[in-house]
Amino acid sequence: MDATSVSVPKAWALPPSASLGFPLSFVKSLLLLILGLALLKEVAARTNPKAASCPPLEEDFVRVDIRIFSQNKGISSLHDIHNRSSSPWVYTVSRDPNRFPSEIAEAHCRYLGCIDAQGKEDHSRNSVPIQQEFLVLQRESKGCPGSFRLEKVRMTVGCTCVTPIVREINA
Repeated sequence: MDATSVSVPKAWALPPSASLGFPLSFVKSLLLLILGLALLKEVAARTNPKAASCPPLEEDFVRVDIRIFSQNKGISSLHDIHNRSSSPWVYTVSRDPNRFPSEIAEAHCRYLGCIDAQGKEDHSRNSVPIQQEFLVLQRESKGCPGSFRLEKVRMTVGCTCVTPIVREINA
């Protein structure tokens, strides 16, 4: 096996046409999760004996090439979008040693209002979080280093400026 391919369970394999409807970032994330699981299993098999209570690991695997062939060249211009937005945000890192990836950057809106053309906060509009669901691998049990379950987590990935919802109160 070369450095650009890993073995993963057949149940995780996608047919060649399956990725066409998914954003590239989703496919990349899924491939990284698969790579992580394969690496963790390999390390666990070499360093930790399997506990008697651990579930059996499947032996059906497929080979997945983790190289990304069509990278978006325009991404570099987005590196400071969190500061240039009319609804700027900052990042903090969410850490969980029992999750893969163990660190995920999460956005937090810097203002309640939005920033106008003069750089002042405008309270006539609202800054709101944009959330995205991600697939992560969560460790099943502490004694089974190669045992993970696929789990969805919802994280804030940025902020946007919106017109506030105004409700009339009838007295």
